[in-house]
Amino acid sequence: MAFNHDFEINEAQLEDFLKNATDKVRTSENVDLLSDLNKLFKKNVPLTVRKYVIAYLLKEALKHYHPFNNRRDRFERNDRNDRNERNGRNNRQERNNFRQERTERPAETTEAPAATEEERPRHPRVEIPEDQATSIFISIGKNRRVYPRDLVGILIAIAGIDRERIGDIKVLANYSFVQLYTEDAQTAIDKLNGYDYRGRKLAVSYSRQKSDAEAEATADTETAADEEVVSQTEYSAEEAEMAAEDAAAYAAAEKAAADKEPFGVN
Repeated sequence: MAFNHDFEINEAQLEDFLKNATDKVRTSENVDLLSDLNKLFKKNVPLTVRKYVIAYLLKEALKHYHPFNNRRDRFERNDRNDRNERNGRNNRQERNNFRQERTERPAETTEAPAATEEERPRHPRVEIPEDQATSIFISIGKNRRVYPRDLVGILIAIAGIDRERIGDIKVLANYSFVQLYTEDAQTAIDKLNGYDYRGRKLAVSYSRQKSDAEAEATADTETAADEEVVSQTEYSAEEAEMAAEDAAAYAAAEKAAADKEPFGVN
């Protein structure tokens, strides 16, 4: 009898193959399919030669088997890992691009307000000729957190005077002076005198305005007094005196407004 000795048994390879086959039967193979194959094997292979047929099938399988824990599976796992890593890099790049676009957007929008501001220049100062100008007195000032823009607002909204007809405005601690065209002064007095502004009724009248030097000196004195009052924590005699002076100035302003006489400071 002739024997084919082309195949040489490699026990390490055989052990690895059988171990791998056993692991797959226990973990991943379809048991029902294997059961059907086993039935067909028994049906077609006589009992007396079954063990030899099994050995033959094992020999043929070993010819195509790569030892050391199935190199093909390793390659497939490595390929999957490479794809996952590439996908991960792509996702990170997309997130980085999105963050960069989001951070660049505010820079584009910040330029728009600047252009808007340029399109809306400050209103030029109105200069009323002296022979056409009249100053009015308004009994509210810095102590009530009033600024020129606030007085312009009520003159436009309440008195109906155009912005172009409102001249110099001086806001002192307790009262203010506004320069208007003479023909607008009486309208402003009629509309604003007695008007409830920020919880206080305004007294508005014609005024004999102090000189600029006197007005500045008064403003400095009263502002310094206001800062001193704010810094104190307890009510003092000095505060009471200042409150009395304010009350007296307010009463005099109301009387002047009622009589429509020029208001002056004695």
